[in-house]
Amino acid sequence: MAKRQLTNWNLLHVFVVIAEQQSLSKAASVLGRGQPAISAALKRLEDQLNCELAYRGPKEFKLTEAGIALYQEARDICNSVERVSSLISDVGSQLKGTVNMVMASHMVSPILDQAFQEFHDDHVNVSFSLSVLRIPEILDRVERGMNSFGIAPISKMRANLDYFHLYREYCGFFCGQRHRFFGRTDLTPEDFEGEKVVTYPSAVFSDELQSIAEMRQMMKFADPFAGVSNNTEELLRLIVAGFGIGPIPIHVAEREVRDGVLWRLPPYENTMAVDVYLITNPDVRPNRSEQTFISKLRQLVDESL
Repeated sequence: MAKRQLTNWNLLHVFVVIAEQQSLSKAASVLGRGQPAISAALKRLEDQLNCELAYRGPKEFKLTEAGIALYQEARDICNSVERVSSLISDVGSQLKGTVNMVMASHMVSPILDQAFQEFHDDHVNVSFSLSVLRIPEILDRVERGMNSFGIAPISKMRANLDYFHLYREYCGFFCGQRHRFFGRTDLTPEDFEGEKVVTYPSAVFSDELQSIAEMRQMMKFADPFAGVSNNTEELLRLIVAGFGIGPIPIHVAEREVRDGVLWRLPPYENTMAVDVYLITNPDVRPNRSEQTFISKLRQLVDESL
């Protein structure tokens, strides 16, 4: 039988998303399409290639050997096509196109705000595509060339990526109104031994938020944890609901403290330092709009020193 030539790049892109999400329903959500359409696209691709690419069971989704082999090649092809499209869209004297960036949740800084404002004032035809992801996902996407840069707090650096320090933020421990510590000013760190706590998974299962993990161990909190969340807003929800005390970036909690929703707990000095970095891949060339935004960030940080 003659080999059939693959010509539909859209099918290839859909397959890459399916492979990365390991789920047809999750891929449909990412692509903004219905699950039947995603399933049909996978079937068309299998028909084109005359082979099964994924096993779809009632409770399991797994790539076949052919699917794994195709994904490894298709990922690089799709990334290259996307990068070329972005580069071409930026050709000309006036910047246009899209800045595609990934960030951790609640990356709040005057430098970031100023960079967005000044960049938009200077380049009104450039749009932004922002995705909030977990730190490992950000590193994976930049490492694999799916995004040319990301912004996230980092403790352990990957050797094949470059890091530019943007700013340092500090976390504090907080409780909600329902907690017995709310409103108390006579507490010491010794009072927290055995206390229920909610925190970030990255401060429990890895060293990405190492200073928070070290402070948690020093305070001798109860184990197991009352709750974990990758998202600062959801962690705030658990604290306010009374699940336990937890670490929140001080600048993020300011409004809730002012409104009487949260209460700051000791230690009160700047602790649990978290360093936030601009993460880039030296092997990935940003499009012109992205490079201009990266340069703006670096410029503002240098001027603030």
